[in-house]
Amino acid sequence: MTLVSDQEQENTDIASSPTSMPEKEVCKDAEEKKVLSIYDIHTKFKKNLLLVILGLLGSLSVFDEAVYAPALPSLIRDLITTKTLALMSISVYLFGISLSSLIWGMLLDYYGRKWITTFGFVAFILTLVGCYFSSNIYMFIIFRALQGCLISVILAAGQGTIADIYHPDERGTAYGIFFAFYFAAVFPASIIGGKLAENYGWRSVFISVIIISVVMFISYVLVVPETHQYQVICMYQNQKNITLLESEQVSPPKLINPYVPLLYLGDRTVVPYVFVLVSGFVIVNCGVVLFPPDVSKPPYSYREGTIGMLLLPYSIAILLGSVIGGRLSDLVTKKSFQLSTILEVRIVPGLILCILVSIGSIIYGWTIQFHVHVSVLILGQVLYGFGQGASRPGVLSYYTIQYQEHAASINSANNLLQQLTTSIVIALAGKIILVIDNGWFFTVLAICNLLAVIVAAIVIHRKFRLSTNPEKKTLL
Repeated sequence: MTLVSDQEQENTDIASSPTSMPEKEVCKDAEEKKVLSIYDIHTKFKKNLLLVILGLLGSLSVFDEAVYAPALPSLIRDLITTKTLALMSISVYLFGISLSSLIWGMLLDYYGRKWITTFGFVAFILTLVGCYFSSNIYMFIIFRALQGCLISVILAAGQGTIADIYHPDERGTAYGIFFAFYFAAVFPASIIGGKLAENYGWRSVFISVIIISVVMFISYVLVVPETHQYQVICMYQNQKNITLLESEQVSPPKLINPYVPLLYLGDRTVVPYVFVLVSGFVIVNCGVVLFPPDVSKPPYSYREGTIGMLLLPYSIAILLGSVIGGRLSDLVTKKSFQLSTILEVRIVPGLILCILVSIGSIIYGWTIQFHVHVSVLILGQVLYGFGQGASRPGVLSYYTIQYQEHAASINSANNLLQQLTTSIVIALAGKIILVIDNGWFFTVLAICNLLAVIVAAIVIHRKFRLSTNPEKKTLL
């Protein structure tokens, strides 16, 4: 008995000895690795760094559109063309974004984010060189169309990457910051474009875009890793022998028809909110594009440099709107503030603030028509800028949570509709305004936006009522 007891005691001592501790630690580490989430593989600092770079990349599409808007009068004089053709160069840029968005979205979801974006970025820089050397308006328009086709890959990749690395509970805030960069780019673009065009001509504008694009390209290549969730899961499994928490939720990507994502726009869980974003996007873009030519004429008669400065309040408003809207979108999903368990609840704060878009649009249009003081004009810009910025993060985070594996595709489908609609409206704006003037033009846009908000509010209210009624939950 004594021998057995001693042996048992010895085994017990060995099991509790320090030499057995590494084995326990290995087991513990293995358990921790098994539950590692794909949203936790990057540190908070790395995520913030990636978000800043992605925001700057996303802002490049707006910067490239807005930087030469103050230079339109100079371009019209230098290329001996008309205002209609000059506006067409902006229209085809947006049209190019819309047509190519679906193709890039499909490629990004299948092949991954990194090398597709790298290829598109290089080709985009080459089209900037083409714009600089354009000798007539038609050559310029062709290169602008190609620019739109190529810049859309950067925009789609940025939105898709955010969906890859941010947990759904943080995604609204992340999208808010992304679109703060996106929309706020109007101000530095207008300042740079206005000053350069005033002193060195419109071609100098594209030199600045080339320099900025090269710097951003280098930053992207050196800092941003591949984030496509399926590829990251495979990499961790094969190279590090770590099974990520989402491994069973993410399936291998399939190469699909690039126009299949258009079906998302017909989805009853998506379509009500698409038109909210599209109608607001049309208003802010019409305001930005038509503003420089309008205020360069009497009674305002502002020079290019001053026109850029006048866009500062609008840029600040849309930046604040994006950040606040994104934060509110995440806040209403927290337990302490949660109004409902339905996913659409994150859209509600932005939807309420989106009413400001209609109000600002009406103020802006009638101010231009009756030549009211420029401060009232700026008030209209501030209102529709803040409302548009606040409405986007909630809707886009909702999209990517609903369709996580096709995040780039659904964002591309949304981009297609809003860019296509905007390009058509801008192309026709000059002729429409000649008939009904600015007041009624922006009022019609405001009514469309308000109707879209009302329809979306009715849909969310209905889902909220059904979610609180156990007998009707099956109708959701």
